[in-house]
Amino acid sequence: MLLVGIDWADDHHDICLLAGSTDRADESRVPIPERFQIAHTADGFNELSTRLRKRESVPGQILIAIETPHGLLVNELVRQGYVVYAIAPKSVSRYKDRHQSSSAKDDKRDALALAHLLRTDRERFRPLALLPDEYRLLDALSKDLRQLIEDRTRLLNRLKAALKDYYPQALDLFSELDGAIGLAFLKAYPEPASLSSLSEKQWKGFCTKQHYTCPKQIPHLYRKLVKAAPQADTVAVQSGKRHMLALREQLALLRKQIDEYERRIQTLFGSMTAHQNLPSLPGVGPRLAPELAAILGPSPINKPAAPVETKTTDEIAQEPDGQAKQAEQNVQPFAARFHSGNDLARLGGCSPVTRQSGKYRNVLYRRACDRGLRRTLRDWTQACIRRSAWASAYYDHARSKGRRHETTLRNLACKLLDILYKLWLTGEEYDEQRHIQQLKTHNVEWAMNL
Repeated sequence: MLLVGIDWADDHHDICLLAGSTDRADESRVPIPERFQIAHTADGFNELSTRLRKRESVPGQILIAIETPHGLLVNELVRQGYVVYAIAPKSVSRYKDRHQSSSAKDDKRDALALAHLLRTDRERFRPLALLPDEYRLLDALSKDLRQLIEDRTRLLNRLKAALKDYYPQALDLFSELDGAIGLAFLKAYPEPASLSSLSEKQWKGFCTKQHYTCPKQIPHLYRKLVKAAPQADTVAVQSGKRHMLALREQLALLRKQIDEYERRIQTLFGSMTAHQNLPSLPGVGPRLAPELAAILGPSPINKPAAPVETKTTDEIAQEPDGQAKQAEQNVQPFAARFHSGNDLARLGGCSPVTRQSGKYRNVLYRRACDRGLRRTLRDWTQACIRRSAWASAYYDHARSKGRRHETTLRNLACKLLDILYKLWLTGEEYDEQRHIQQLKTHNVEWAMNL
């Protein structure tokens, strides 16, 4: 067995190799490390693979610790069949504090600490297991879509600020300034002077051409346009017009890209038959359902119901077909990805952290989590309150007891995640009335009047 610690960087990586042993008793003897550095290039990756195979020919017997779960290097290591442990930097830092009192730090020492962490504490960590390609793609597309929507919001705020300075008539004309008709209006009439010769007939023709959905509002919109408004000076108009047109072009492009992303995500999500029950959950729409599916991964519905014995890497390696079993464990660990709704709650930052010593006890906000999932859960809880009777009743009850808004949302998310986990296991559709009846059966105070 070979233990490898990698301290990664953008242009190079420091490597430390330690000889491992499947016998835990033998690991009391500290092996002599081998250290080297590789470049972040294809040649560097090939050099690493060559050195590893010289020390250990079986890929499943090469255990690698690194402080990131993604990137080109991690993908290459997983592709080669090595057992990769993605360890949080804070865990590595705390491990180093156990063995040194000084604050000395360098890349070679960090790589050595990662290798020693595998030697002494690897049973506390789980090997990195990549989800199937379609789930990874869905997750990446959903995150990119979120980022594009945030970019659109920033550009829209800048556009509104620019219009306030020289063209206030355009601000409240349509419900969506970045909608198709809103962007077309700014292109056709980019400044107040362009409205001076606009007739009501021309305005009606413009709205008809843009397929405006409220024809009865066209005369009212025309009156708003020609109504007297504060006038900006020439410099403000010229600079504001140029700025507005630049922002408008960016928003028009973003709108097309967002629509394309949404179509691609819905096509990909529609092919995942195991998750078609997610939209039945209250507040889960076409945006949230793919994000939840990407987090959950493949459904264990079709897996054998009998419990599977969990073995460590060392125990698997000692068996005759240990390499094949190790590869199977690395490729198909999805049924054990989550063991309860509480696992999802901890990952999403909904479950609090308790610090207790003697008579002292303090419950704290969980900061270490998947922030993307935390944002998804917050959106879900807010939508669920508007669409679910029991969720609304719970929120009102918690707020009446003096609990804060954000705390109540996190507690509601924990309840929703228990339901989500159950649906993930069974493949059933969500039934609102059935859930309310179960709450009443358990004499839940805030649900008795539903």
